[in-house]
Amino acid sequence: MKRSIYYCLLLAFCSVYQLNAQMSLGVKGGYTKAWEDYGDVELPEDAEIHVEGFNVSLTAFWKFNRYLSVGVEPGFVQRGAACVPGWMPIFEGDTKFFLNYVEMPLMAMGHLPLFGDRLELFAKGGYGLSYLASATREETIFNGENPQVTRTKMELGGENSILNRWDQGIYTGLGVACKIGPGQVTLEGNYFHGLKDADKTNTSENRSISWNIGYRINL
Repeated sequence: MKRSIYYCLLLAFCSVYQLNAQMSLGVKGGYTKAWEDYGDVELPEDAEIHVEGFNVSLTAFWKFNRYLSVGVEPGFVQRGAACVPGWMPIFEGDTKFFLNYVEMPLMAMGHLPLFGDRLELFAKGGYGLSYLASATREETIFNGENPQVTRTKMELGGENSILNRWDQGIYTGLGVACKIGPGQVTLEGNYFHGLKDADKTNTSENRSISWNIGYRINL
């Protein structure tokens, strides 16, 4: 509860401070590789636990000076896992969870301008909340040389749902920005470290790595 209060206060502070700081708006998107941390469970050596997806976000940052800014990156991201946790454990190597989240990270970003501001290195980190918008279970059954894939929409909310709707976690990222036209093209890598289990009854914290390309303009 305290984290949510602090998060709202910081977000409100950013909204007020924008009146006295330079603002930048942008959009980014790219590839996401996601998996889940199962705690002390030992995985088979050949276990494939990741799924692949995409992410897209808007960005809004308020720059205090040349070297520091804070902002938000509301967006959509696909996470999930290729092994279902729990059950003694038994990993169903041909079962995948695809979890679609709407997220709102609050970020602080450090900037290092180079070559007269034509190039910039940046690093960022922060905390954010995510809401599970939809989820799909994919199962592959091998029947000779013809695998059959079935996809089932998973129930969210209610007593029969095995998934938590809310997640929270730590965001980090590194990138480079190059001035092109009125704004900057950005290339960045990001890591998400979930702090809450995706599955209600098993250790299953979300993890993901994303590679993004974007564009941002200073206003």
